[in-house]
Amino acid sequence: MKPRANDMRLITYFKVWKIFGFNALQETLVNRGSNILFMIGKTLRFSFALLFLFLIRSSVNSFAGYNSDQIVVFFLTYQFIDLVSQIFYRGVYLFSNMVRTGEFDFLLIKPINPLFRALTGKPDINDAIFLIPSLLVSIYIFSRLNIAISLESFIWYLLLLINSFLIVTAIHILVLIVGILTTEVDGIIWIYRDLNYMGRFPATIYMEPLRFVLFFIIPIGMMITIPTEVLLGLKPSYSILIASLIGLGSFFISLKLWDLSLKKYSSASS
Repeated sequence: MKPRANDMRLITYFKVWKIFGFNALQETLVNRGSNILFMIGKTLRFSFALLFLFLIRSSVNSFAGYNSDQIVVFFLTYQFIDLVSQIFYRGVYLFSNMVRTGEFDFLLIKPINPLFRALTGKPDINDAIFLIPSLLVSIYIFSRLNIAISLESFIWYLLLLINSFLIVTAIHILVLIVGILTTEVDGIIWIYRDLNYMGRFPATIYMEPLRFVLFFIIPIGMMITIPTEVLLGLKPSYSILIASLIGLGSFFISLKLWDLSLKKYSSASS
Protein backbone atom coordinates (compact mmCIF):
# COMPACT_ATOMS: atom_id res chain seq x y z
CA MET A 1 0.00 0.00 0.00
CA LYS A 2 1.34 3.39 -1.01
CA PRO A 3 1.42 6.11 1.68
CA ARG A 4 -1.26 8.74 1.29
CA ALA A 5 -0.40 12.29 0.23
CA ASN A 6 -1.27 13.67 3.68
CA ASP A 7 1.01 11.12 5.34
CA MET A 8 3.83 12.02 2.99
CA ARG A 9 3.32 15.72 3.74
CA LEU A 10 3.49 15.08 7.49
CA ILE A 11 6.71 13.13 7.01
CA THR A 12 8.12 15.99 4.95
CA TYR A 13 7.27 18.58 7.59
CA PHE A 14 8.76 16.38 10.29
CA LYS A 15 12.00 16.14 8.31
CA VAL A 16 12.01 19.91 7.86
CA TRP A 17 11.48 20.42 11.59
CA LYS A 18 14.40 18.08 12.32
CA ILE A 19 16.57 20.36 10.19
CA PHE A 20 15.36 23.34 12.22
CA GLY A 21 16.22 21.45 15.39
CA PHE A 22 19.67 20.47 14.13
CA ASN A 23 20.42 24.08 13.19
CA ALA A 24 19.27 25.27 16.62
CA LEU A 25 21.47 22.62 18.26
CA GLN A 26 24.48 23.87 16.30
CA GLU A 27 23.80 27.42 17.49
CA THR A 28 23.55 26.12 21.06
CA LEU A 29 26.90 24.35 20.81
CA VAL A 30 28.56 27.47 19.41
CA ASN A 31 27.27 29.65 22.28
CA ARG A 32 28.07 27.18 25.06
CA GLY A 33 28.90 29.79 27.70
CA SER A 34 25.66 31.75 27.42
CA ASN A 35 23.63 28.56 27.21
CA ILE A 36 25.21 27.17 30.37
CA LEU A 37 24.24 30.38 32.16
CA PHE A 38 20.73 30.04 30.74
CA MET A 39 20.46 26.47 32.07
CA ILE A 40 21.72 27.54 35.49
CA GLY A 41 19.13 30.34 35.58
CA LYS A 42 16.37 27.98 34.42
CA THR A 43 17.32 25.44 37.09
CA LEU A 44 17.41 28.05 39.83
CA ARG A 45 14.03 29.42 38.80
CA PHE A 46 12.50 25.94 38.81
CA SER A 47 14.14 25.10 42.15
CA PHE A 48 12.96 28.28 43.85
CA ALA A 49 9.42 27.73 42.56
CA LEU A 50 9.43 24.20 43.95
CA LEU A 51 10.87 25.44 47.23
CA PHE A 52 8.06 28.00 47.48
CA LEU A 53 5.45 25.32 46.81
CA PHE A 54 6.90 22.96 49.41
CA LEU A 55 7.02 25.77 51.96
CA ILE A 56 3.30 26.22 51.29
CA ARG A 57 2.81 22.44 51.53
CA SER A 58 4.52 22.27 54.91
CA SER A 59 2.79 25.29 56.44
CA VAL A 60 -0.67 25.47 54.80
CA ASN A 61 -3.23 22.66 54.85
CA SER A 62 -5.57 24.15 52.26
CA PHE A 63 -5.50 26.98 49.75
CA ALA A 64 -8.71 28.36 48.22
CA GLY A 65 -10.41 24.97 48.64
CA TYR A 66 -7.46 22.89 47.36
CA ASN A 67 -5.06 21.02 49.59
CA SER A 68 -1.33 21.62 49.34
CA ASP A 69 -0.61 18.44 47.35
CA GLN A 70 -3.17 19.44 44.74
CA ILE A 71 -1.55 22.87 44.39
CA VAL A 72 1.76 21.15 43.61
CA VAL A 73 0.06 19.19 40.79
CA PHE A 74 -1.24 22.45 39.29
CA PHE A 75 2.30 23.78 39.23
CA LEU A 76 3.72 20.61 37.63
CA THR A 77 1.08 20.78 34.89
CA TYR A 78 1.89 24.44 34.27
CA GLN A 79 5.61 23.65 34.12
CA PHE A 80 5.13 20.88 31.53
CA ILE A 81 2.83 22.86 29.23
CA ASP A 82 5.00 25.97 29.43
CA LEU A 83 8.22 24.07 28.69
CA VAL A 84 6.81 22.19 25.69
CA SER A 85 5.35 25.37 24.19
CA GLN A 86 8.71 27.12 24.57
CA ILE A 87 10.50 24.23 22.86
CA PHE A 88 8.33 24.38 19.74
CA TYR A 89 7.24 28.02 19.52
CA ARG A 90 10.29 30.04 20.55
CA GLY A 91 10.52 31.39 16.99
CA VAL A 92 7.44 33.51 17.63
CA TYR A 93 9.58 35.81 19.78
CA LEU A 94 11.76 36.62 16.75
CA PHE A 95 8.97 37.01 14.21
CA SER A 96 8.64 40.79 14.34
CA ASN A 97 12.26 41.13 13.22
CA MET A 98 11.54 38.82 10.26
CA VAL A 99 8.70 41.12 9.20
CA ARG A 100 10.74 44.32 9.61
CA THR A 101 13.76 43.02 7.70
CA GLY A 102 11.74 41.42 4.91
CA GLU A 103 12.84 37.87 5.71
CA PHE A 104 9.18 36.89 5.97
CA ASP A 105 8.78 37.75 2.27
CA PHE A 106 11.02 34.80 1.39
CA LEU A 107 8.98 32.43 3.56
CA LEU A 108 5.86 33.25 1.54
CA ILE A 109 7.38 32.06 -1.75
CA LYS A 110 8.75 28.77 -0.40
CA PRO A 111 6.83 25.46 -0.62
CA ILE A 112 6.81 25.06 3.17
CA ASN A 113 3.78 26.63 4.85
CA PRO A 114 4.88 30.06 6.20
CA LEU A 115 2.85 29.57 9.37
CA PHE A 116 4.71 26.34 10.11
CA ARG A 117 8.02 28.07 9.49
CA ALA A 118 7.15 31.12 11.61
CA LEU A 119 5.87 29.01 14.52
CA THR A 120 8.46 26.24 14.67
CA GLY A 121 11.47 27.57 12.80
CA LYS A 122 13.51 28.25 15.96
CA PRO A 123 13.17 25.31 18.37
CA ASP A 124 14.53 26.03 21.84
CA ILE A 125 17.17 23.36 22.44
CA ASN A 126 17.89 24.62 25.96
CA ASP A 127 14.30 24.02 27.02
CA ALA A 128 14.33 20.65 25.21
CA ILE A 129 17.35 19.62 27.27
CA PHE A 130 15.83 21.00 30.46
CA LEU A 131 12.58 19.09 29.81
CA ILE A 132 14.24 15.74 30.61
CA PRO A 133 15.39 16.50 34.19
CA SER A 134 12.24 18.53 34.74
CA LEU A 135 10.06 15.52 33.87
CA LEU A 136 12.12 13.21 36.06
CA VAL A 137 11.87 15.59 39.02
CA SER A 138 8.14 16.07 38.40
CA ILE A 139 7.51 12.31 38.32
CA TYR A 140 9.47 11.88 41.55
CA ILE A 141 7.59 14.71 43.28
CA PHE A 142 4.25 13.38 42.06
CA SER A 143 5.06 9.93 43.45
CA ARG A 144 5.60 11.48 46.89
CA LEU A 145 2.25 13.26 46.98
CA ASN A 146 -0.73 11.88 48.82
CA ILE A 147 -2.98 11.78 45.74
CA ALA A 148 -4.92 8.92 44.17
CA ILE A 149 -5.28 9.00 40.39
CA SER A 150 -7.65 6.73 38.47
CA LEU A 151 -6.88 5.40 34.99
CA GLU A 152 -9.96 7.16 33.58
CA SER A 153 -8.97 10.54 34.99
CA PHE A 154 -5.41 10.10 33.68
CA ILE A 155 -6.68 9.33 30.16
CA TRP A 156 -8.94 12.40 30.23
CA TYR A 157 -5.97 14.41 31.49
CA LEU A 158 -3.85 13.37 28.51
CA LEU A 159 -6.68 14.23 26.09
CA LEU A 160 -7.14 17.61 27.73
CA LEU A 161 -3.39 18.25 27.47
CA ILE A 162 -3.77 17.87 23.70
CA ASN A 163 -6.57 20.43 23.92
CA SER A 164 -4.24 22.66 25.95
CA PHE A 165 -1.64 22.58 23.19
CA LEU A 166 -4.31 23.57 20.66
CA ILE A 167 -4.98 26.65 22.80
CA VAL A 168 -1.25 27.36 23.16
CA THR A 169 -0.84 27.08 19.39
CA ALA A 170 -3.79 29.39 18.78
CA ILE A 171 -2.37 32.03 21.13
CA HIS A 172 1.01 31.94 19.41
CA ILE A 173 -0.64 32.20 15.99
CA LEU A 174 -2.49 35.29 17.22
CA VAL A 175 0.85 36.75 18.32
CA LEU A 176 2.18 36.18 14.79
CA ILE A 177 -0.90 37.92 13.39
CA VAL A 178 -0.18 40.95 15.57
CA GLY A 179 3.39 40.85 14.25
CA ILE A 180 2.14 40.98 10.65
CA LEU A 181 -0.25 43.84 11.32
CA THR A 182 1.99 45.93 13.60
CA THR A 183 5.55 44.51 13.15
CA GLU A 184 5.70 44.26 16.96
CA VAL A 185 5.13 41.18 19.14
CA ASP A 186 7.15 41.85 22.29
CA GLY A 187 4.33 43.58 24.18
CA ILE A 188 1.65 40.99 23.53
CA ILE A 189 3.95 37.99 24.06
CA TRP A 190 4.98 39.30 27.46
CA ILE A 191 1.37 39.97 28.41
CA TYR A 192 0.70 36.32 27.56
CA ARG A 193 3.76 35.20 29.54
CA ASP A 194 2.65 37.16 32.61
CA LEU A 195 -0.88 35.76 32.44
CA ASN A 196 0.43 32.27 31.78
CA TYR A 197 2.60 32.56 34.89
CA MET A 198 -0.60 32.94 36.88
CA GLY A 199 -1.52 29.42 35.73
CA ARG A 200 0.84 27.98 38.34
CA PHE A 201 -2.19 28.19 40.61
CA PRO A 202 -5.83 27.30 39.88
CA ALA A 203 -7.51 30.08 37.90
CA THR A 204 -10.49 29.77 40.26
CA ILE A 205 -8.54 31.47 43.07
CA TYR A 206 -8.60 34.81 41.22
CA MET A 207 -11.48 37.25 41.52
CA GLU A 208 -13.71 38.41 38.69
CA PRO A 209 -13.22 39.81 36.09
CA LEU A 210 -9.69 38.36 36.04
CA ARG A 211 -11.08 34.85 36.39
CA PHE A 212 -13.26 35.37 33.29
CA VAL A 213 -10.23 36.62 31.36
CA LEU A 214 -8.19 33.57 32.37
CA PHE A 215 -10.91 31.17 31.26
CA PHE A 216 -12.38 32.81 28.16
CA ILE A 217 -10.22 35.67 26.81
CA ILE A 218 -6.73 34.23 27.20
CA PRO A 219 -7.85 30.78 28.34
CA ILE A 220 -5.01 29.84 30.67
CA GLY A 221 -7.58 28.23 32.96
CA MET A 222 -8.79 25.94 30.17
CA MET A 223 -5.17 25.02 29.44
CA ILE A 224 -4.03 24.23 32.97
CA THR A 225 -6.79 24.37 35.58
CA ILE A 226 -9.37 22.13 33.86
CA PRO A 227 -6.94 19.27 32.97
CA THR A 228 -5.49 19.29 36.49
CA GLU A 229 -8.91 19.28 38.15
CA VAL A 230 -9.92 16.29 36.01
CA LEU A 231 -6.67 14.47 36.86
CA LEU A 232 -7.28 15.02 40.57
CA GLY A 233 -10.84 13.72 40.32
CA LEU A 234 -12.33 17.12 41.17
CA LYS A 235 -15.38 18.60 39.53
CA PRO A 236 -13.94 20.84 36.79
CA SER A 237 -14.70 24.55 36.94
CA TYR A 238 -16.18 24.23 33.44
CA SER A 239 -17.19 21.08 31.61
CA ILE A 240 -14.80 19.12 29.43
CA LEU A 241 -17.10 19.91 26.49
CA ILE A 242 -16.71 23.66 26.99
CA ALA A 243 -12.94 23.32 27.35
CA SER A 244 -12.78 21.24 24.16
CA LEU A 245 -14.94 23.71 22.22
CA ILE A 246 -12.69 26.58 23.28
CA GLY A 247 -9.59 24.59 22.32
CA LEU A 248 -10.85 23.57 18.87
CA GLY A 249 -12.63 26.88 18.29
CA SER A 250 -9.64 29.05 19.18
CA PHE A 251 -7.37 26.93 16.97
CA PHE A 252 -9.57 27.12 13.87
CA ILE A 253 -10.37 30.81 14.39
CA SER A 254 -6.67 31.60 14.68
CA LEU A 255 -6.02 29.81 11.36
CA LYS A 256 -8.76 31.85 9.65
CA LEU A 257 -7.38 35.08 11.11
CA TRP A 258 -3.91 34.10 9.92
CA ASP A 259 -5.19 33.76 6.35
CA LEU A 260 -6.87 37.16 6.62
CA SER A 261 -3.73 38.78 8.04
CA LEU A 262 -1.67 37.55 5.08
CA LYS A 263 -4.01 39.48 2.78
CA LYS A 264 -3.23 42.61 4.82
CA TYR A 265 0.50 42.00 4.79
CA SER A 266 2.66 44.62 3.10
CA SER A 267 6.12 43.32 2.29
CA ALA A 268 9.26 45.15 3.32
CA SER A 269 9.81 46.21 -0.29
CA SER A 270 6.39 47.86 -0.70
